Amino acid sequence: MKKIVSVLLAVLMMAALLAGCSGGSSSAPAPSAGAGSAAGAGPDAAPSKLTLVLRAGSYSDVLKALAPAFEQEHNCTIEILDLDFSDMYQKIALDSQNAQGAYDVIMVDGSWFTEFLTSGVLSNLSAMGYELDDDFIEGTTKGGLDEGGDVYCVPFFGNVQLFYYNKDVLAKYGLDAPPTDWQSVLELAQKINADGTYGFLARAQAGENIVTDVDPLVLSAGGQILDADNKVTIDTPEYKQALETYLKLIEAGQIMNKDDIVAAVNNGTAAMSLIWPGWYTPGEGEPTSFALMPNRMTPDGEEHDSAWYGLWYLGVTGNSQNQELALEFIEYATSAESEIATVQYGLTPIRHSPYQDASVLAQSPQLSIVYEALKSGVYRPAVPQWTDITNTLGTELDNAAQGAKTVEQALADAQSACEAVMAR
Repeated sequence: MKKIVSVLLAVLMMAALLAGCSGGSSSAPAPSAGAGSAAGAGPDAAPSKLTLVLRAGSYSDVLKALAPAFEQEHNCTIEILDLDFSDMYQKIALDSQNAQGAYDVIMVDGSWFTEFLTSGVLSNLSAMGYELDDDFIEGTTKGGLDEGGDVYCVPFFGNVQLFYYNKDVLAKYGLDAPPTDWQSVLELAQKINADGTYGFLARAQAGENIVTDVDPLVLSAGGQILDADNKVTIDTPEYKQALETYLKLIEAGQIMNKDDIVAAVNNGTAAMSLIWPGWYTPGEGEPTSFALMPNRMTPDGEEHDSAWYGLWYLGVTGNSQNQELALEFIEYATSAESEIATVQYGLTPIRHSPYQDASVLAQSPQLSIVYEALKSGVYRPAVPQWTDITNTLGTELDNAAQGAKTVEQALADAQSACEAVMAR
């Protein structure tokens, strides 16, 4: 590990020097490591090849920066497929049906894990000799384990829901931080909107987007989508209160996609929204900031953990032809040394030690807020039907957001439709 970290640091330092000479940003990723001859490959040894299926963006930028050192150390080439959320899921699921898979290392969204586990997509890493260490943040490892505690996926990217706001806009209203309850957030958003600035931006689009947008309010109200026995609990007073508040927040602002949300809050045309650090992390001196998610509905209401995990894991496919090498890459990519070295490329660490490293917090002070949120994140229900639940519920929530159905009718229809999904 020491040797490969030395190679990694040399590669990253060279990338930084080249970026400086060309006038590029220091946050730009190192050159992509695609298929090709491995650096340092001997003339008598044909290099092995690993194929990685990754979520495009900062998630894959991190692994692109790490790949050259691993290629050099292990006489291999690494091919990286940058895909969006839906395309990743479909390609991984389809390839898992083949006796010999095309992919070796896959990035797995926490919401897919149970489905992939039960359908044999993933290799048992514990059976291959892998053990998690105590440096991983407690709670984040659970989403990669089976019921017996065997490891099938290793935490990689610490994505968790956060509140996102423009400090300058809130300062005009005498605030140096956003409220910690949703009633007060709504009242503030309505004031700001009345003064000509969007008070709140929502990602109210059918499917996963609106489900993840509404759920912090549902959790804050004491509600949930499935209870501890995996019974559907959507048509409830708690969910109704949350959805009604969310729709009022939309009225106090606008619906936008994630890139426009980041830009609008950053340039001050909007005041507040929700965000994932995988989208964007504000730098030192910028007008925006993270905050922990509001965790109660009213100022005197009961507090609840209210931020969903959006963790990304790394796993080895069950039909990979290079399982041992794939696991070595995962161990390398999720080491403390690699995490510390790649914060500059957008990594949100999943271990304790990077957050206790002064150089990391100097690069990205907002990570201290992410660290607190990661300690109390909430997992989405671990059921194989989760993708169908998300799509079904998201359709009905969108119906309410578009005014096609009343809140009461949308929730009643979502309840019955999701019950049908769970009964399959």
